[in-house]
Amino acid sequence: MKSGFDELGDMALRDRILAGDRDAAQHLFASQFDALYEFAHYRVGGDRGLAEDVVQDTFMVALESLKGFDGRSSLHTWLCGIAKNKIRAHRRKRRPAALEDVLSEADDEIDAILARVASEPLPEWVLERKETKALVGATLSSLPPEYRRALTGKYIHGESVAQISGAVGKSEKATESLLTRARLAFANVFELLSKKRGGLD
Repeated sequence: MKSGFDELGDMALRDRILAGDRDAAQHLFASQFDALYEFAHYRVGGDRGLAEDVVQDTFMVALESLKGFDGRSSLHTWLCGIAKNKIRAHRRKRRPAALEDVLSEADDEIDAILARVASEPLPEWVLERKETKALVGATLSSLPPEYRRALTGKYIHGESVAQISGAVGKSEKATESLLTRARLAFANVFELLSKKRGGLD
Protein backbone atom coordinates (compact mmCIF):
# COMPACT_ATOMS: atom_id res chain seq x y z
CA MET A 1 0.00 0.00 0.00
CA LYS A 2 1.36 3.37 -1.02
CA SER A 3 1.80 6.19 1.47
CA GLY A 4 1.54 9.89 0.73
CA PHE A 5 5.32 10.02 0.62
CA ASP A 6 5.40 7.59 -2.34
CA GLU A 7 4.00 10.37 -4.51
CA LEU A 8 6.88 12.72 -3.64
CA GLY A 9 9.91 12.88 -5.89
CA ASP A 10 13.34 12.22 -4.39
CA MET A 11 14.19 15.92 -4.12
CA ALA A 12 10.87 16.74 -2.45
CA LEU A 13 11.41 13.90 0.04
CA ARG A 14 14.92 15.19 0.71
CA ASP A 15 13.55 18.68 1.35
CA ARG A 16 10.93 17.36 3.78
CA ILE A 17 13.60 15.45 5.73
CA LEU A 18 15.92 18.48 5.79
CA ALA A 19 13.02 20.55 7.12
CA GLY A 20 12.81 18.17 10.10
CA ASP A 21 9.90 15.97 9.01
CA ARG A 22 10.45 12.77 11.02
CA ASP A 23 7.75 10.90 9.10
CA ALA A 24 9.58 11.63 5.84
CA ALA A 25 12.84 10.31 7.34
CA GLN A 26 11.02 7.20 8.54
CA HIS A 27 9.57 6.72 5.06
CA LEU A 28 13.05 6.90 3.52
CA PHE A 29 14.27 4.24 5.92
CA ALA A 30 11.24 1.96 5.51
CA SER A 31 11.12 2.23 1.72
CA GLN A 32 14.85 1.64 1.18
CA PHE A 33 15.85 -0.75 3.97
CA ASP A 34 15.09 -4.10 2.30
CA ALA A 35 16.70 -3.22 -1.04
CA LEU A 36 19.76 -1.72 0.66
CA TYR A 37 20.12 -4.73 2.96
CA GLU A 38 19.99 -7.12 0.00
CA PHE A 39 22.50 -4.95 -1.87
CA ALA A 40 24.91 -5.11 1.08
CA HIS A 41 24.25 -8.76 1.98
CA TYR A 42 25.90 -10.23 -1.12
CA ARG A 43 28.75 -7.76 -0.97
CA VAL A 44 29.77 -8.82 2.56
CA GLY A 45 29.67 -12.55 1.92
CA GLY A 46 26.25 -13.13 3.43
CA ASP A 47 27.32 -11.89 6.87
CA ARG A 48 23.95 -10.82 8.28
CA GLY A 49 25.31 -8.77 11.15
CA LEU A 50 27.78 -6.95 8.94
CA ALA A 51 25.09 -6.27 6.30
CA GLU A 52 22.89 -4.74 9.02
CA ASP A 53 25.82 -2.63 10.23
CA VAL A 54 26.49 -1.42 6.68
CA VAL A 55 22.83 -0.45 6.22
CA GLN A 56 22.70 1.34 9.58
CA ASP A 57 25.95 3.20 8.85
CA THR A 58 24.68 4.06 5.36
CA PHE A 59 21.51 5.66 6.71
CA MET A 60 23.48 7.58 9.35
CA VAL A 61 25.85 8.99 6.72
CA ALA A 62 22.91 9.68 4.37
CA LEU A 63 21.05 11.72 6.97
CA GLU A 64 24.20 13.65 7.86
CA SER A 65 24.99 14.46 4.22
CA LEU A 66 21.48 14.62 2.73
CA LYS A 67 21.94 18.28 1.83
CA GLY A 68 24.56 17.10 -0.68
CA PHE A 69 22.05 14.89 -2.55
CA ASP A 70 21.41 16.81 -5.78
CA GLY A 71 18.99 14.51 -7.60
CA ARG A 72 21.35 13.56 -10.43
CA SER A 73 20.75 9.95 -9.42
CA SER A 74 17.89 8.34 -7.54
CA LEU A 75 17.99 8.27 -3.74
CA HIS A 76 18.38 4.48 -3.99
CA THR A 77 21.45 4.80 -6.22
CA TRP A 78 22.90 7.48 -3.94
CA LEU A 79 22.38 5.27 -0.87
CA CYS A 80 24.02 2.33 -2.67
CA GLY A 81 27.02 4.55 -3.37
CA ILE A 82 27.37 5.28 0.34
CA ALA A 83 26.98 1.56 1.11
CA LYS A 84 29.71 0.71 -1.42
CA ASN A 85 32.10 3.03 0.39
CA LYS A 86 31.26 1.43 3.74
CA ILE A 87 31.80 -2.04 2.28
CA ARG A 88 35.11 -1.04 0.69
CA ALA A 89 36.29 0.24 4.06
CA HIS A 90 35.39 -3.12 5.60
CA ARG A 91 37.06 -5.04 2.76
CA ARG A 92 40.35 -3.32 3.48
CA LYS A 93 40.24 -4.92 6.92
CA ARG A 94 39.76 -8.50 5.78
CA ARG A 95 40.30 -10.79 2.84
CA PRO A 96 37.09 -11.03 0.76
CA ALA A 97 35.46 -14.18 -0.56
CA ALA A 98 35.07 -14.68 -4.30
CA LEU A 99 31.53 -13.49 -4.97
CA GLU A 100 31.74 -10.26 -3.00
CA ASP A 101 35.10 -9.62 -4.67
CA VAL A 102 33.43 -9.99 -8.06
CA LEU A 103 30.61 -7.66 -7.06
CA SER A 104 33.00 -5.03 -5.81
CA GLU A 105 35.07 -5.16 -8.99
CA ALA A 106 31.95 -5.08 -11.16
CA ASP A 107 30.09 -2.22 -9.46
CA ASP A 108 31.12 0.46 -11.96
CA GLU A 109 30.30 -1.81 -14.90
CA ILE A 110 26.94 -2.72 -13.33
CA ASP A 111 26.14 0.98 -13.01
CA ALA A 112 27.03 1.47 -16.69
CA ILE A 113 24.81 -1.46 -17.71
CA LEU A 114 21.87 -0.08 -15.74
CA ALA A 115 22.38 3.34 -17.35
CA ARG A 116 22.19 1.75 -20.84
CA VAL A 117 19.26 -0.55 -20.14
CA ALA A 118 16.46 1.69 -21.37
CA SER A 119 17.98 2.13 -24.84
CA GLU A 120 19.22 -1.37 -25.67
CA PRO A 121 17.17 -4.08 -27.39
CA LEU A 122 16.06 -7.06 -25.34
CA PRO A 123 18.39 -10.06 -25.92
CA GLU A 124 17.36 -13.69 -26.07
CA TRP A 125 17.32 -14.60 -22.39
CA VAL A 126 15.55 -17.05 -20.16
CA LEU A 127 15.59 -16.36 -16.42
CA GLU A 128 14.72 -19.96 -15.55
CA ARG A 129 18.05 -21.47 -16.68
CA LYS A 130 19.96 -23.46 -14.07
CA GLU A 131 22.27 -20.98 -12.31
CA THR A 132 23.64 -20.87 -8.84
CA LYS A 133 21.33 -19.34 -6.27
CA ALA A 134 24.07 -17.06 -4.99
CA LEU A 135 24.82 -15.60 -8.41
CA VAL A 136 21.14 -15.00 -9.17
CA GLY A 137 20.70 -13.39 -5.76
CA ALA A 138 23.78 -11.24 -6.25
CA THR A 139 22.47 -10.13 -9.63
CA LEU A 140 19.04 -9.26 -8.21
CA SER A 141 20.66 -7.34 -5.35
CA SER A 142 22.38 -5.11 -7.91
CA LEU A 143 19.17 -4.05 -9.65
CA PRO A 144 16.96 -1.08 -8.75
CA PRO A 145 14.10 -2.07 -6.41
CA GLU A 146 11.38 -1.70 -9.07
CA TYR A 147 13.25 -4.05 -11.43
CA ARG A 148 13.75 -6.62 -8.67
CA ARG A 149 10.09 -6.36 -7.61
CA ALA A 150 8.87 -6.91 -11.18
CA LEU A 151 11.16 -9.89 -11.83
CA THR A 152 10.48 -11.67 -8.55
CA GLY A 153 6.76 -11.06 -8.97
CA LYS A 154 6.72 -12.50 -12.48
CA TYR A 155 9.23 -15.34 -12.24
CA ILE A 156 9.25 -16.36 -8.58
CA HIS A 157 5.70 -15.63 -7.45
CA GLY A 158 4.04 -16.24 -10.85
CA GLU A 159 2.15 -12.96 -10.83
CA SER A 160 0.42 -11.66 -13.95
CA VAL A 161 1.31 -8.31 -15.51
CA ALA A 162 -2.00 -6.99 -14.14
CA GLN A 163 -1.10 -8.08 -10.60
CA ILE A 164 2.37 -6.54 -10.85
CA SER A 165 0.99 -3.31 -12.29
CA GLY A 166 -1.40 -3.04 -9.34
CA ALA A 167 1.43 -3.60 -6.87
CA VAL A 168 3.81 -1.08 -8.44
CA GLY A 169 1.14 1.51 -9.28
CA LYS A 170 1.77 1.58 -13.05
CA SER A 171 -0.39 0.87 -16.07
CA GLU A 172 -0.11 -2.59 -17.64
CA LYS A 173 1.70 -1.11 -20.65
CA ALA A 174 4.19 0.67 -18.39
CA THR A 175 4.62 -2.55 -16.39
CA GLU A 176 5.38 -4.54 -19.55
CA SER A 177 8.03 -1.96 -20.41
CA LEU A 178 9.38 -2.20 -16.86
CA LEU A 179 9.63 -5.99 -17.16
CA THR A 180 11.46 -5.67 -20.48
CA ARG A 181 14.04 -3.32 -18.97
CA ALA A 182 14.31 -5.48 -15.83
CA ARG A 183 14.97 -8.63 -17.90
CA LEU A 184 17.60 -6.82 -19.93
CA ALA A 185 19.29 -5.48 -16.80
CA PHE A 186 19.25 -8.92 -15.18
CA ALA A 187 20.68 -10.58 -18.28
CA ASN A 188 23.51 -8.07 -18.68
CA VAL A 189 24.48 -7.95 -15.00
CA PHE A 190 24.26 -11.74 -14.68
CA GLU A 191 26.48 -12.22 -17.74
CA LEU A 192 29.01 -9.74 -16.39
CA LEU A 193 29.18 -11.40 -12.96
CA SER A 194 29.37 -14.87 -14.51
CA LYS A 195 32.33 -13.88 -16.68
CA LYS A 196 34.14 -12.14 -13.84
CA ARG A 197 33.58 -15.13 -11.59
CA GLY A 198 35.21 -17.37 -14.16
CA GLY A 199 32.20 -19.31 -15.41
CA LEU A 200 29.16 -20.89 -13.86
CA ASP A 201 29.16 -23.65 -11.29
